[in-house]
Amino acid sequence: MNHSPSTPKNDKPKKNKETTSKKNADAKTPKLKKVLTVANIQNQSIDRIPFEGDWYKAFKEPQNKGVWFIWGGSGSGKSTFQMMLAKEFAKTEKVFYNLLEEETDDSDFVERTELCRMNEVADNFNVQRYNYEELCAYLDKRGSPKVIVIDSITYFTKDFSKYMDIKEKFPDKIFIISGHADGKNPRSKIEEDIMYDAKMKIFVSGYLATCKGRTIGPNGGLFVIWKEGYKRLQGASLN
Repeated sequence: MNHSPSTPKNDKPKKNKETTSKKNADAKTPKLKKVLTVANIQNQSIDRIPFEGDWYKAFKEPQNKGVWFIWGGSGSGKSTFQMMLAKEFAKTEKVFYNLLEEETDDSDFVERTELCRMNEVADNFNVQRYNYEELCAYLDKRGSPKVIVIDSITYFTKDFSKYMDIKEKFPDKIFIISGHADGKNPRSKIEEDIMYDAKMKIFVSGYLATCKGRTIGPNGGLFVIWKEGYKRLQGASLN
């Protein structure tokens, strides 16, 4: 009697090692963005901030996105400059002022809004105190502000990765972030890291804002915050 060789029940067809290897490789390969040519780069349309007057003289026309980092010592005029800058943006854009270092009913803050006549841009200017999660949720809303002031960064976060996350999550926003100074330098590590990363870097001292960023205006990047106070402290004048 002839007996046919029996096939073990547990035998499974062998997988094609080449196919499996290819699938694994495909799963690990990231989808790459298209590389850009010189023509691609130079033919892009750059949206710029249409500054005029003293703002143009100091800062020219910076790109309409990215981070402005403003640092200075106590009593330097930093907070007033930041409010003046917020007002200038609020003439054409919605601005949200994330007030963390002061309370919204703090007399200094209230008086600063009066000094800068923020009522003239009241339709485009709002204030509140939001932590990191609250601010992200607010900016996720449709029609959220183009310009966000964070006053100041060490009250908002001491984690540089959170700064990078919010900047990358909202790449078309303008973030105006304030920090403190130790002499002429940012006081803390996160403030120093943000200064190096920011497009626009503004150091404030003696009622003078000095641009150290990537777009400097025809007067060398100088913006006088309070002329009388500047002249008295520096013994100099600007035409």
